[in-house]
Amino acid sequence: MLTRRQFIAAGAGLLLVPHSSLAKALMKHTASTGISDLVENGDIPKDIAVGPNITAEQFIAAQRDEKALESLVGGLVERKIKGQPLFNEGKIILYNTHFKERYLFKFRNGYGEYDPKILGSLNYFMRCNYDNKYTDMDIATIEMINYVAQLLGVKEIYINSAYRTPEYNAILARKSENVARNSFHMQGKAVDYSIPGVPISKVCQYAQLARNYFGYGGVGYYPRQNFVHNDSGPLRNWAKK
Repeated sequence: MLTRRQFIAAGAGLLLVPHSSLAKALMKHTASTGISDLVENGDIPKDIAVGPNITAEQFIAAQRDEKALESLVGGLVERKIKGQPLFNEGKIILYNTHFKERYLFKFRNGYGEYDPKILGSLNYFMRCNYDNKYTDMDIATIEMINYVAQLLGVKEIYINSAYRTPEYNAILARKSENVARNSFHMQGKAVDYSIPGVPISKVCQYAQLARNYFGYGGVGYYPRQNFVHNDSGPLRNWAKK
Protein backbone atom coordinates (compact mmCIF):
# COMPACT_ATOMS: atom_id res chain seq x y z
CA MET A 1 0.00 0.00 0.00
CA LEU A 2 1.28 3.44 -0.90
CA THR A 3 2.13 5.82 1.90
CA ARG A 4 0.22 9.05 2.48
CA ARG A 5 3.04 11.07 0.94
CA GLN A 6 3.23 8.79 -2.11
CA PHE A 7 -0.51 9.11 -2.72
CA ILE A 8 -0.26 12.88 -2.55
CA ALA A 9 2.72 12.94 -4.91
CA ALA A 10 0.98 10.60 -7.37
CA GLY A 11 -2.12 12.77 -7.46
CA ALA A 12 -0.23 16.04 -7.75
CA GLY A 13 1.86 14.61 -10.58
CA LEU A 14 -1.27 14.30 -12.69
CA LEU A 15 -2.40 17.85 -12.11
CA LEU A 16 -1.61 20.85 -14.25
CA VAL A 17 -0.48 24.35 -13.37
CA PRO A 18 -3.63 25.82 -11.75
CA HIS A 19 -3.71 23.30 -8.92
CA SER A 20 -0.18 21.93 -8.87
CA SER A 21 0.00 22.96 -5.22
CA LEU A 22 -2.63 20.37 -4.26
CA ALA A 23 0.07 18.22 -2.70
CA LYS A 24 1.23 21.06 -0.47
CA ALA A 25 -2.34 21.89 0.46
CA LEU A 26 -3.16 18.31 1.43
CA MET A 27 0.00 18.01 3.50
CA LYS A 28 -1.04 20.97 5.65
CA HIS A 29 -3.36 20.64 8.61
CA THR A 30 -6.77 22.07 7.79
CA ALA A 31 -6.37 24.68 10.50
CA SER A 32 -3.61 26.29 8.43
CA THR A 33 -5.94 26.78 5.47
CA GLY A 34 -9.00 27.69 7.50
CA ILE A 35 -11.26 25.50 5.37
CA SER A 36 -12.52 23.36 8.26
CA ASP A 37 -13.28 26.47 10.32
CA LEU A 38 -15.18 28.07 7.45
CA VAL A 39 -17.29 24.94 6.97
CA GLU A 40 -18.00 24.54 10.68
CA ASN A 41 -18.97 28.21 11.00
CA GLY A 42 -21.27 27.96 8.00
CA ASP A 43 -19.27 30.53 6.00
CA ILE A 44 -18.91 28.15 3.05
CA PRO A 45 -20.96 25.03 2.18
CA LYS A 46 -19.26 21.68 2.63
CA ASP A 47 -19.86 20.81 -1.02
CA ILE A 48 -18.06 23.90 -2.39
CA ALA A 49 -15.14 23.14 -4.72
CA VAL A 50 -11.81 23.94 -3.07
CA GLY A 51 -9.68 22.17 -5.68
CA PRO A 52 -9.93 20.18 -8.91
CA ASN A 53 -13.17 18.25 -8.39
CA ILE A 54 -12.52 18.29 -4.65
CA THR A 55 -15.13 19.57 -2.21
CA ALA A 56 -14.35 21.14 1.14
CA GLU A 57 -15.77 18.05 2.84
CA GLN A 58 -13.45 15.73 0.87
CA PHE A 59 -10.49 17.99 1.53
CA ILE A 60 -11.04 17.91 5.29
CA ALA A 61 -11.63 14.14 5.31
CA ALA A 62 -8.40 13.53 3.38
CA GLN A 63 -6.50 15.33 6.11
CA ARG A 64 -7.71 12.92 8.75
CA ASP A 65 -8.20 9.55 7.11
CA GLU A 66 -5.81 7.51 4.95
CA LYS A 67 -8.62 5.80 3.02
CA ALA A 68 -10.29 9.12 2.27
CA LEU A 69 -7.01 10.46 0.90
CA GLU A 70 -6.52 7.32 -1.18
CA SER A 71 -10.03 7.66 -2.60
CA LEU A 72 -9.55 11.34 -3.39
CA VAL A 73 -6.27 10.90 -5.26
CA GLY A 74 -7.47 7.68 -6.89
CA GLY A 75 -10.46 9.54 -8.28
CA LEU A 76 -8.18 12.12 -9.86
CA VAL A 77 -6.05 9.37 -11.39
CA GLU A 78 -9.14 7.70 -12.86
CA ARG A 79 -10.44 10.95 -14.34
CA LYS A 80 -7.05 11.62 -15.92
CA ILE A 81 -6.90 8.14 -17.46
CA LYS A 82 -10.42 8.52 -18.88
CA GLY A 83 -9.60 11.93 -20.31
CA GLN A 84 -12.19 13.64 -18.15
CA PRO A 85 -11.83 17.24 -16.94
CA LEU A 86 -9.89 17.64 -13.71
CA PHE A 87 -10.65 21.28 -13.08
CA ASN A 88 -13.50 23.68 -12.71
CA GLU A 89 -13.59 25.92 -15.78
CA GLY A 90 -11.62 29.14 -15.36
CA LYS A 91 -14.01 31.99 -16.09
CA ILE A 92 -14.73 35.28 -14.42
CA ILE A 93 -16.35 38.67 -15.06
CA LEU A 94 -13.95 41.56 -14.50
CA TYR A 95 -14.80 45.24 -14.32
CA ASN A 96 -12.01 47.78 -14.80
CA THR A 97 -12.93 50.72 -12.57
CA HIS A 98 -10.52 53.09 -14.36
CA PHE A 99 -11.48 52.39 -17.97
CA LYS A 100 -15.11 51.48 -17.17
CA GLU A 101 -14.83 48.18 -19.05
CA ARG A 102 -16.55 44.90 -18.21
CA TYR A 103 -15.78 41.54 -19.83
CA LEU A 104 -16.36 37.85 -19.24
CA PHE A 105 -13.06 36.00 -19.58
CA LYS A 106 -13.16 32.22 -20.15
CA PHE A 107 -9.43 31.79 -19.84
CA ARG A 108 -9.10 28.06 -19.01
CA ASN A 109 -11.07 24.92 -19.78
CA GLY A 110 -11.71 21.96 -17.50
CA TYR A 111 -8.59 20.18 -18.74
CA GLY A 112 -6.29 22.92 -17.50
CA GLU A 113 -5.66 24.32 -20.98
CA TYR A 114 -5.42 28.09 -21.36
CA ASP A 115 -6.78 30.05 -24.32
CA PRO A 116 -3.94 32.27 -25.62
CA LYS A 117 -6.34 34.68 -27.36
CA ILE A 118 -8.33 35.20 -24.17
CA LEU A 119 -5.14 35.66 -22.18
CA GLY A 120 -4.06 38.29 -24.72
CA SER A 121 -7.33 40.15 -24.23
CA LEU A 122 -6.94 39.81 -20.47
CA ASN A 123 -3.45 41.31 -20.63
CA TYR A 124 -4.80 44.37 -22.43
CA PHE A 125 -7.74 44.65 -20.02
CA MET A 126 -5.23 44.77 -17.14
CA ARG A 127 -3.24 47.57 -18.82
CA CYS A 128 -1.61 50.46 -16.98
CA ASN A 129 -4.01 53.21 -15.90
CA TYR A 130 -1.43 55.86 -16.79
CA ASP A 131 -0.33 55.19 -20.37
CA ASN A 132 -2.31 52.16 -21.63
CA LYS A 133 0.79 49.99 -21.86
CA TYR A 134 0.38 46.33 -20.97
CA THR A 135 2.36 43.17 -20.33
CA ASP A 136 1.80 39.44 -19.88
CA MET A 137 -0.06 39.05 -16.61
CA ASP A 138 1.07 36.20 -14.40
CA ILE A 139 -1.62 33.53 -14.69
CA ALA A 140 -0.87 32.50 -11.10
CA THR A 141 -2.30 35.82 -9.91
CA ILE A 142 -5.36 35.49 -12.14
CA GLU A 143 -5.99 31.98 -10.84
CA MET A 144 -5.79 33.24 -7.28
CA ILE A 145 -8.37 36.02 -7.62
CA ASN A 146 -10.59 33.66 -9.62
CA TYR A 147 -10.38 31.20 -6.73
CA VAL A 148 -11.36 33.94 -4.27
CA ALA A 149 -14.46 34.62 -6.37
CA GLN A 150 -15.30 30.90 -6.44
CA LEU A 151 -15.02 30.58 -2.67
CA LEU A 152 -17.25 33.61 -2.16
CA GLY A 153 -19.74 32.40 -4.76
CA VAL A 154 -19.54 35.62 -6.78
CA LYS A 155 -19.09 36.10 -10.51
CA GLU A 156 -17.61 39.60 -10.77
CA ILE A 157 -14.48 41.33 -9.50
CA TYR A 158 -13.74 45.06 -9.67
CA ILE A 159 -10.15 45.70 -10.77
CA ASN A 160 -8.67 48.86 -9.29
CA SER A 161 -5.08 48.42 -10.45
CA ALA A 162 -3.16 45.68 -12.27
CA TYR A 163 -0.11 46.26 -14.48
CA ARG A 164 1.88 49.44 -13.87
CA THR A 165 4.76 50.73 -15.93
CA PRO A 166 7.87 51.61 -13.90
CA GLU A 167 7.22 55.28 -14.69
CA TYR A 168 3.69 55.18 -13.31
CA ASN A 169 4.70 53.19 -10.25
CA ALA A 170 7.41 55.76 -9.50
CA ILE A 171 4.82 58.55 -9.69
CA LEU A 172 2.53 56.71 -7.26
CA ALA A 173 5.43 55.90 -4.92
CA ARG A 174 6.32 59.59 -4.67
CA LYS A 175 2.73 60.40 -3.73
CA SER A 176 2.12 57.61 -1.22
CA GLU A 177 4.23 55.53 1.14
CA ASN A 178 1.76 52.67 0.57
CA VAL A 179 3.23 52.08 -2.91
CA ALA A 180 6.30 49.84 -3.03
CA ARG A 181 9.07 51.09 -5.32
CA ASN A 182 9.75 47.51 -6.44
CA SER A 183 6.05 46.63 -6.71
CA PHE A 184 4.99 43.33 -8.28
CA HIS A 185 2.52 45.41 -10.31
CA MET A 186 5.43 46.31 -12.60
CA GLN A 187 5.94 42.61 -13.40
CA GLY A 188 2.28 41.88 -14.08
CA LYS A 189 2.13 39.78 -10.93
CA ALA A 190 -0.23 41.87 -8.79
CA VAL A 191 -3.85 42.99 -8.80
CA ASP A 192 -5.71 45.39 -6.49
CA TYR A 193 -9.42 44.63 -6.41
CA SER A 194 -12.73 44.61 -4.58
CA ILE A 195 -15.93 42.61 -4.94
CA PRO A 196 -19.26 44.45 -5.11
CA GLY A 197 -21.58 43.64 -2.23
CA VAL A 198 -18.88 41.93 -0.15
CA PRO A 199 -17.20 43.75 2.79
CA ILE A 200 -13.53 44.29 2.03
CA SER A 201 -12.60 42.61 5.32
CA LYS A 202 -14.30 39.43 4.12
CA VAL A 203 -12.61 39.65 0.72
CA CYS A 204 -9.28 39.85 2.55
CA GLN A 205 -10.14 36.81 4.67
CA TYR A 206 -10.85 34.74 1.58
CA ALA A 207 -7.81 36.11 -0.23
CA GLN A 208 -5.68 34.79 2.62
CA LEU A 209 -7.44 31.44 2.41
CA ALA A 210 -6.69 31.27 -1.32
CA ARG A 211 -3.08 32.29 -0.70
CA ASN A 212 -2.67 29.50 1.84
CA TYR A 213 -4.24 26.98 -0.52
CA PHE A 214 -2.00 27.86 -3.46
CA GLY A 215 1.07 28.07 -1.26
CA TYR A 216 2.40 31.37 -2.60
CA GLY A 217 1.61 35.06 -2.81
CA GLY A 218 1.13 38.27 -0.89
CA VAL A 219 -2.12 39.65 0.49
CA GLY A 220 -2.46 43.33 1.32
CA TYR A 221 -5.45 44.80 3.16
CA TYR A 222 -6.40 48.43 2.44
CA PRO A 223 -9.70 49.13 4.24
CA ARG A 224 -9.69 52.92 3.78
CA GLN A 225 -9.14 52.61 0.04
CA ASN A 226 -11.53 49.63 -0.03
CA PHE A 227 -9.39 47.12 -1.89
CA VAL A 228 -7.34 43.98 -1.40
CA HIS A 229 -3.98 43.31 -3.04
CA ASN A 230 -3.05 39.84 -4.34
CA ASP A 231 0.25 38.95 -5.96
CA SER A 232 2.15 35.80 -6.91
CA GLY A 233 5.29 36.66 -4.97
CA PRO A 234 6.54 35.07 -1.72
CA LEU A 235 4.16 34.23 1.13
CA ARG A 236 3.44 37.35 3.19
CA ASN A 237 0.64 39.67 4.30
CA TRP A 238 0.22 43.25 5.50
CA ALA A 239 -2.44 45.79 6.35
CA LYS A 240 -2.56 49.54 5.79
CA LYS A 241 -4.74 51.98 7.70
